[in-house]
Amino acid sequence: MRISLAFDVHGTLVDASNVINSLEKFMGRQAAEVLETWKYKQREYAFRHRLMEEDVDFTVCSEQALEYACLYHKLNIKDGEKAEIMEYSKALPAYPEALAALKALKKLGFRLFAFSNGPQDEVRTLLAQAGLASQFENIYSVQGTKTFKPDPEVYENFLRYNHTGHQFTWFISGNSFDIIGAKNVGLKVVWVQRSPDIVMDPWGVEPDMTVKILTDLVPFFEGKNN
Repeated sequence: MRISLAFDVHGTLVDASNVINSLEKFMGRQAAEVLETWKYKQREYAFRHRLMEEDVDFTVCSEQALEYACLYHKLNIKDGEKAEIMEYSKALPAYPEALAALKALKKLGFRLFAFSNGPQDEVRTLLAQAGLASQFENIYSVQGTKTFKPDPEVYENFLRYNHTGHQFTWFISGNSFDIIGAKNVGLKVVWVQRSPDIVMDPWGVEPDMTVKILTDLVPFFEGKNN
């Protein structure tokens, strides 16, 4: 059976930190602090909505988190400006090496999937604008499941929907919580650690492989699909 490679999207294939350009337009020097608060609250709100069993898209979590970040940092940002920031966050650029890495892995015969917490249409549009969508056999979203990664159910749903077995699937992400979540259901995982300042959550879980950029995956996986 051919090996499947499942890629997280934000922070793995596309550069989510690029949204700071939009924040700086309205917030100036406070943009970096606001971005950190926004990112933290996005995940917190996703987990809280899941615990409350509320069926919301990740975009709702992101909008609520941005609102909180503006309130927390005492910024008087207009609704139209927040909407512009949200639109910018839906059109992020791919990391410079992403396309070359995906093309090389596809050429080696791997099944490639994108796997995101974001709404289906938004993720497809994002990857299309980033020039990556055509490389994937399927773009899978958690939309409609009433939960988000790292819920084990999400990873299991991905495997069933795409007909991929645990032993034949590798999960690739730049996000620590995602690596731990995938490892928790028995998947092999590769952590994309783009900076030495980014650390893995100290839960006693280690990735099977760590790379700095996506093209480092090519020599690692070469020969594994034979």
